[in-house]
Amino acid sequence: MKLVDEIYDTFKYHFSADEEDMYPIVYGLMEAKSREEILELLEELSNEELNEMISLFILEQLQKKLAEEGIGRVTLGQDYTDDFIQ
Repeated sequence: MKLVDEIYDTFKYHFSADEEDMYPIVYGLMEAKSREEILELLEELSNEELNEMISLFILEQLQKKLAEEGIGRVTLGQDYTDDFIQ
């Protein structure tokens, strides 16, 4: 995606290995864009990129809901797959 390349080229020396410093930059840039500009960006994506983006968004939203409701547990590397829906 062209926007990712532009952000990277502009801010690569402002980023550290910690992704936390990327959030305010990306959120700030996206807040400045209109809905129409965002939809134009989406039009540039391949089907694979669009599916990946939507999948990551859904996963993040599910994680937020689980955290808000206090559902889930830390597995610490243990396998609890038998406790979940098969």
